[in-house]
Amino acid sequence: MPVLTCTTDYGLKDPYAAMLRGRLMTRFPGWRIEDISHNISKFDLLEAVYVVKTAYSFFPPGSLHLVDVGFLPIFGQFTAPTYCVTCIEGHWFVLPDKEGLIPQLSQAINHPVQRYPFTVPQPMPGFQILNWLDGPVGMLIQSIESNPALEMAPEPWAAPVPDQSTRWIEEPTVIDGVLVGKVVYADHYGNLHSNITRHVLDQFANGKAIHILLKSVRSNENKVEKIHGHYHAVQDNDLVLLYNAGGYLQIALAQDHAYNLLGLRVNDRVMIERIG
Repeated sequence: MPVLTCTTDYGLKDPYAAMLRGRLMTRFPGWRIEDISHNISKFDLLEAVYVVKTAYSFFPPGSLHLVDVGFLPIFGQFTAPTYCVTCIEGHWFVLPDKEGLIPQLSQAINHPVQRYPFTVPQPMPGFQILNWLDGPVGMLIQSIESNPALEMAPEPWAAPVPDQSTRWIEEPTVIDGVLVGKVVYADHYGNLHSNITRHVLDQFANGKAIHILLKSVRSNENKVEKIHGHYHAVQDNDLVLLYNAGGYLQIALAQDHAYNLLGLRVNDRVMIERIG
């Protein structure tokens, strides 16, 4: 049974996540419906993409990952949100058609993306993804179920075109010999996740020792020399740096809430310098 995951900013207080899951179960009984998260911060596409990118490879190939994050309304204007699709490493993604989403999921430059060229009927204008599930996205899901080897959404989806949009999650850069990244996500435990991967850091360090420089309110922890293997490598609420399951450098406190106590926030810099 193929897997269909959901990632949204609906939250769990209201019925919206249940409505989405119920529609999926009713329309596509041959799929197993799973949640990645319904607690994405409101309207935060960057956070949604980071969470999906970190999680999707843990699901079997052939899975479809549905992302729906609201958009900020503009008074007097209504533009119905649209969705695009792409297939990456055997996984399908249905995403809001916003700049910069596809490059975050794929390491390839100008990864191909497909768009639907026609207007989708809107019997439920306040819940657009349901309209798309009754229309072109639903057709795609049925096509994938009948042909698991499918690599391109069939007509009437348009032919794939390279996605040339700019990146939302910036790549770390080297400035004056210092690797400069940033915090891109704070999780439920208060752990702070950066955009610096193990691969990028290893390439930069090139076997040399490093200092990791943080903008912490705890001045004694603004410079760290070691990346640890697990959360319990330090005592009490000491600072611990380690790689998360997605391979990104993570900043945490062993037994406390780093987001609250360190004063670090999303977009704050994380800088790494080589020693010697």
